[in-house]
Amino acid sequence: MSLTENDFKNTAENACSIKKIDLVIWTLNSAKTLSHTLKSIDRVIPKEYVNQKIIVDGHSTDGTQNIGKQFGWTVIDAVNVGIPYQANQALDNVKTELFASFEHDIILDINWFNAVLKYLESDPSVAVAQGVRLTTNPVFKKIEEVCIERNIPYRSIDNNLYRTEVIKKLGGFDPRFLTSCDWDLKERIQKAGYKWISDKTVISDHVRGSIRNITKHYYKLSRLDDPHNPPRLPVLLRFLYSPIRGFEISIKKRCPQAALVYPYWRLIHLKAALTSTPKYRK
Repeated sequence: MSLTENDFKNTAENACSIKKIDLVIWTLNSAKTLSHTLKSIDRVIPKEYVNQKIIVDGHSTDGTQNIGKQFGWTVIDAVNVGIPYQANQALDNVKTELFASFEHDIILDINWFNAVLKYLESDPSVAVAQGVRLTTNPVFKKIEEVCIERNIPYRSIDNNLYRTEVIKKLGGFDPRFLTSCDWDLKERIQKAGYKWISDKTVISDHVRGSIRNITKHYYKLSRLDDPHNPPRLPVLLRFLYSPIRGFEISIKKRCPQAALVYPYWRLIHLKAALTSTPKYRK
């Protein structure tokens, strides 16, 4: 969907009139980390900027909903479970010109709100602004730091501030992309002539556990039927090069474990590519 010059003008008129924003988060059995996430949101976003606080929950059974209510969030049961479905249901309830989205395991950088807000207030062509997040696992954190430093394209939807009108006009979060609705949304925003800003100086924590649990999570996601999952040949080539890359990371970051963990991580991606047979794989 293309946006007209009037869309930009209307957005420009609103750019400096931001009063309050809605906050949304989607959850599913998120009790382990949710309270830490909600505390960080309360700490980082001034109360005077907050309008609604909405949780769309996928029928959790572990106390997630009670935690949300304790922190003053309105909890809505998901009609359909899955990130893009729950994100769209949250979007349907947004009433403010800007809204922010989070996931249940993010601990916001203390400067996040001021840093991302300035992009949307100063430039009407910015539809989304976000920081980046690095895992709390110390070895994977070093690997992710190198990815950030290499300027590899970045996107996520777990610490973002959006221009609501633009996201709604573009159709929200496409449920066909269960693991990469962020990639898809970024592409549509850019094709419509808007900007997606990822400020790599604003670094939030992504709460993660052991290397085994992290790689298990990556394996599960990589096996899903998603057009943005890479074809098998690039996955194979990355694995073959991974011992060299892992050694480079271990030297650069003074983290010997990375020499083993990085190839193992690429092996997990290769295993997922070879053992799954979604229609999009090549």
